[in-house]
Amino acid sequence: MRTVAASQPEPERYLSADKLAPILDMSLDWVYERAKAGELPSYVFPGGRRKFLYSEVRQAMDRWRK
Repeated sequence: MRTVAASQPEPERYLSADKLAPILDMSLDWVYERAKAGELPSYVFPGGRRKFLYSEVRQAMDRWRK
C-alpha cells in the first residue's frame, strides 16, 4: 500500500515594488519611500533589489488603520 504525502503549502513568494504598487493602488515612488523609511517591511537582496512579502505589508497596513 502506497501512502500519499500531504501536499505542503507553497511558500509565500517575494513581490517586487513594481508588482506591489498596483496591488496597493499606490505609486512606485510611494512604495519605495515607505520601504526606505521603514514603514513597509522589505528585504534588500544582492544588487540592491528590494522585495516584499505581501503578508508582512498587509500586517503593517492593518496597524495603520488602528
